[in-house]
Order: sequence, then structure tokens, then C-alpha cells
Amino acid sequence: MVHNTISPPLRQIAAELAFRSTLIPFSQAFWDLEMVDGHELPPGPCFIYGNHSGNYDPFIYNAFTRLGEATAGVMTMEYLESGPIAALFQAVGIRGTRKWVPEPHLIRSIYRMLEAGRRVVVFPEGGRRWDGRPAPWIASTAKLFMRAGAPVYPVEIIGSYVAWPRWAAWPRPAHIKVKVHPAVDFSGALTVEEALRRLQAPIAADETEVPEHVRPGWAFRPAVGIDRLLYRDPVTGEFGGVKVTDGYHISMASQSSRWRVLPDSRLRQRPGEAPISSADLYETIRSLPLPEGIDKPILTTRAVTWTSGVGSVALHPAHRVHEARAHRLQHADLSLYHDRIAWGETSIALEDIRYMGMERSDRLWIISHGVQRNAHFSHGSVLAWYDTLLRLAPHINT
Repeated sequence: MVHNTISPPLRQIAAELAFRSTLIPFSQAFWDLEMVDGHELPPGPCFIYGNHSGNYDPFIYNAFTRLGEATAGVMTMEYLESGPIAALFQAVGIRGTRKWVPEPHLIRSIYRMLEAGRRVVVFPEGGRRWDGRPAPWIASTAKLFMRAGAPVYPVEIIGSYVAWPRWAAWPRPAHIKVKVHPAVDFSGALTVEEALRRLQAPIAADETEVPEHVRPGWAFRPAVGIDRLLYRDPVTGEFGGVKVTDGYHISMASQSSRWRVLPDSRLRQRPGEAPISSADLYETIRSLPLPEGIDKPILTTRAVTWTSGVGSVALHPAHRVHEARAHRLQHADLSLYHDRIAWGETSIALEDIRYMGMERSDRLWIISHGVQRNAHFSHGSVLAWYDTLLRLAPHINT
């Protein structure tokens, strides 16, 4: 691939300087970043991909780049809709995506980045991991990697999950390591399935299983937010049956004793006992049968909601999305049934939902009949809604 070597524009340099004076130094100081095995980030044009559990993962990569060589990339729309941070991301070369929705304009932008000699970061699982374990890939990402003609490098972040889980309110001072793997070899007549296997292998580690010196030794209120992950009692199956009691402990509806949440997100019921993994508890919760009863809601919550045209979200500038959203904000009661969602005064059949996704740790969006409906949860678990919707309507996002 031929690429130009034009110096980065001033707006990119200005955006880089903003990040290099704030978020990147915070990452370096708080997590004691280390590049292992003496490697460096590969030069552009290339793709970089990896495991993704923490908000700061892109800044961790860029702690090992020089001024003018920041990575470009693709990020979910959650931080690109409006405001000064969105403007900085756009200036440095970050483009927004709705993940599962077809976006040919985004593919064209990625090719232009590669032609300009940029390193392009893509997190192919479509968002941050909730429990630190590998999540399903967006298959179209593998097709992009295969067809673009640029080298594709797995770059693993060891300690990202224990440093700041997606559900957690506060970071933890882990020791994060960055490991560059060799470029993925696509030689031979590969199927997409075989390409996915080769791409997934280097970043398939369980992020809850890290060396002891990587784990945080302390954390401020580590239990806050864990009920977003552990959204059902693992014994009774009651939604909302896990409660955070004091920032350091949780209680379960089925048990009289409390569990302590450790700094690395494992849980211990009694002093001296071996801790258990919150990811294991989440797997148990996710496999529990759903409540029966067609006319009884499985989940209910109150949320701030708004609607937007699918085209405006995917194609229009971020400030126009913000303007459209600001005029339609309203509070609504949401109820999820076995066959539909009662969305305020609207009823949406599950069979009509084509796409959905989560943003941050408290936002859900769904697309049906060409309309995107968005909800900002003030309480309850967005993950509970997402997991349950996929179980009830597995056609979504396929």
C-alpha cells in the first residue's frame, strides 16, 4: 500500500498535545505502564487491535508514541456526539461507529487513514468487555483486516480489566503491561472463519487471570457498580437481587452474609477463604432461566429517552446528532416482555428490532423500522437488558 508522508495538520498536533498533557500522563502515573519484551508499536500504515476492557486503552497505546504519530482509529459514538472531547477525538483522527450497523462511509474513512500512513486502532469485539473475558467479534472487522492490504498487529493490554472494569465507578492502581504480537499471517486461501481464529488467538486471554504483581493492591470503593455486572441473584435468579451495601461489600437476596469485593474485582465471603471470580458469577447469572409468564415484564426501569433517525446518527456531524437529541429528551418507563418492549407509550415487537448496542455503562439503543431509540438508565443494569434481549431475540445484530 502506497501512503503519503505529509506532516500531520496543526489541529491534529494541538489535539495530541491536549491528550499528552492530561489523559496520557494520568495513565502513565496511575498504572505504571510498561512495554514488555523490548518491542515498540509498529509503524504505519497498519491496523492495531487488541483486548479492550478500559476507557483508557487508546491512551495507554499512545503513551508509547511520539508527538505527531498518535494512532487514528474507530470508537463507538458515545464520546463523539458533542463537546470539546469529541472535537479533540475527531481532530486526532478518531471516527465514530454504531458497531453492528452497516457503515460504508466508515470503511472509506479507514482507507483514507491508511493511505495517509496512519496506525488505525480497531477494537473488534465492538466495545469494552464487561467481565474481562473475550466477547464475540464483529465479523465484518475480520473482512476489513483481510482486504485492506495493511499489516494487522495484535497489541495486548495486560491488566486493563483489573485496572478499571467497565462497570466500576473508580480506577484501581494496577501495573499495566503492553505486549506487541507479530502481525497476523493471512497467507493462503482463508475463509472468514479461519481468519477470525487467527485474529482471536493472540488476545484470547482471560483478563481476570493476571500475574499477582499486575493486580491492584488497594482500591477505593471497588464494589460500586458491580451490580451492573451481577444483575441477578446467582441462586434465586431475582433481577436486582445483588445490592452494594457500603462501597466495599455486596449482599445477595439468597444469603444472609455479605461478600467483600476485592481490589481486583474478585469476591470473598469470609476472611481466609479463597476468592471467587466475579466473571464466574456473571457466567452463572447469564445462564439462569428467564422468568416465565408472557404478560409479566421480565425487566422494568425508568430512563431518559430520545429518538433519532438512523441516517443522522451514522452520517451526520456529531453536533447535529446532539441538536436532534436535545429536542426529544423525555422520561419514560421501559418494560421488557417475552415478545415486546413497552417503551413509554410505544410498544415495540422484539421481532422488529434489527440492531442494538450499549454505550458507556448506562445507555442502550435499539433500531427498528428505521428509527433509533435511545435510553439513558438512571438505575438498573443496561447489561441485563442487553443480555436478555439477545436471549429473547437472537436475530438482533446478525
